[in-house]
Amino acid sequence: MFDKLGEIRYRQITKLINSYNPVNKTILDLGAGNNAISNHISCNQAITIDAFADNNPDIVHDISKNIPLDNGIIDICIAGEIFEHIYHAKFLLEEIHRVLKPQGVLILSVPNIVAIKNRVSFLFGRIPMVAARADTFYTDGRPGHIRDFNLKEMKMLLQQTSFCVKQVLADGLSISGTTVLMPWMLPKTFQDSVIIAAVKSE
Repeated sequence: MFDKLGEIRYRQITKLINSYNPVNKTILDLGAGNNAISNHISCNQAITIDAFADNNPDIVHDISKNIPLDNGIIDICIAGEIFEHIYHAKFLLEEIHRVLKPQGVLILSVPNIVAIKNRVSFLFGRIPMVAARADTFYTDGRPGHIRDFNLKEMKMLLQQTSFCVKQVLADGLSISGTTVLMPWMLPKTFQDSVIIAAVKSE
C-alpha cells in the first residue's frame, strides 16, 4: 500500500495505532489495499474492507455506501488515504462512529491540499498531483481524488460527527518520492499529509 513516498506516513500511522494498545483489540481497516496496514499490527482481530476483490480483503464492499458491520464492535478503525476518494466524507465518518465501540479510536490520513509544495504548484498555475483532477488523469480505471482536505477541514468534520481529536501528526515534505524535510522541520499545515487520531465521544 505504501511506496517510498508514503514510508514516513506509514510509520506515523502505525505509531498512533500502537499507542492505543491494539494487542487485544479488533481493528477495522477501510480501503485496505493490497498491503493493509493492519497486516503489520499485533491485534486480536483485523477486518479488512476494500472495493476491489484483487486486493483480497476480508469483505469486498464500497464503503461510500455504508460499512457492512454491526454497531459498536470495533476498537480501532484505520482509514488511510480514503476520504479524498469519497464524495460524502461526513456520511462515512458517521458510519465509522456507528461501528466503533464507546471510546473507540479512528486513525486517519488524508493528503494535505495546502501543503507548501501544493501552494507553490497553485501559484504557478499547476494542479498538484494530490488534488482532485479530471477523469482523464486516472488511467487504471480506479477512482481518483474527488475531495481536497486540510487539517482545519478534517477537524471540523470530525467535530460534526462526534469525534474528539486527540493527536495530530504529519509526514514531512517529499519531492519526487524523496523526503527532503522531516516532520519536525515544518509546521503540520505545510506538510504532505494530515494524520489524526480521534476518539468516539458519544
